[in-house]
Amino acid sequence: MILHRSTVPQSSAKRRPRWAAALGACLVAAACSGPVSIEPPEVDVPTPLPEGIDFDPEIETGTADDSCEPVASYSPGSVTAEQARATLGDQDLVVIGISQSTNLMGYRDPVTGDLAGFDIDIAKAIVSHLMGDETKVKWVPMTSGDREEAVNSGTVDMVVRTMTMTCKRWNSVEFSSEYYHGGQRLLVPTGSGIGGLGDLTADHQVCTGKGSTSPRNIAEQSEAQPVTVPDFNDCLVLLQQGTVDAITTDDCILAGMAIQDPTLEVVGEAFSQEPYGIAFAKGNTDLARYVNGVLETMREDGTWQDIYDKWLAEHLGAATAPDPVYQD
Repeated sequence: MILHRSTVPQSSAKRRPRWAAALGACLVAAACSGPVSIEPPEVDVPTPLPEGIDFDPEIETGTADDSCEPVASYSPGSVTAEQARATLGDQDLVVIGISQSTNLMGYRDPVTGDLAGFDIDIAKAIVSHLMGDETKVKWVPMTSGDREEAVNSGTVDMVVRTMTMTCKRWNSVEFSSEYYHGGQRLLVPTGSGIGGLGDLTADHQVCTGKGSTSPRNIAEQSEAQPVTVPDFNDCLVLLQQGTVDAITTDDCILAGMAIQDPTLEVVGEAFSQEPYGIAFAKGNTDLARYVNGVLETMREDGTWQDIYDKWLAEHLGAATAPDPVYQD
């Protein structure tokens, strides 16, 4: 079923300059009686809205697809690095789809200009095993909605970008085993009166990313009006402007936003399960199996734990690597 809610976005039109006549009268008086103090007129400047914003998105709702076990990937088997490299578009370089604007997960460091974050370090560790050199990589920034098409078109070899494993997505891509387990929560202004999902009403507008699992979750579990944008960072701007009342997405993404703006806070319990997997082109099970072997090694030798502790432990608390589940 498609849920289609109607709402009217806040007006961004300018007020009519009703102060003009009064200003003219003051100027006439000034010519006769000397200087006068004139307060500048109040004018509403239109609030710029991000390209691709949708105040009334179509959202699929209904019974969730439980036709598979979403976190079950392929057992590592005996796929060698050489066999895995043979699946790459360029066997001398791994092309990886990432975010460059998601604080803590995948972002461009404003000081060094380098990519950094949990997802970036996970990807570097995989490249190091696969290529013998973590620098043999080409990074391709993309939005959530770009991910599936990017791997299947050959634009990238894999996507490491906060991607939730679902049965529907398994129809389009192959996934690694789960490498991070998140949950969807809310980000709101401190003192907003919104303490969790139960405080949202039909009068609230909640921003989230187009192409993610978040719009469906918020639509099915609250009366609030979802507002979607191509990039989560646009949600942060909209919340700061007062155009929306809250942001919803996975806890690790919200934690990064809260660091950027200390007037905001993450609230409520998680109301969804968000297991992250690395995505590959449909049919490329050799690369999936090889990466699963690398993830096994990272769990065992402490690499995963070191990366988590570096980026997320301070903001989300202690955690250990998700246990892998294999379908064969």
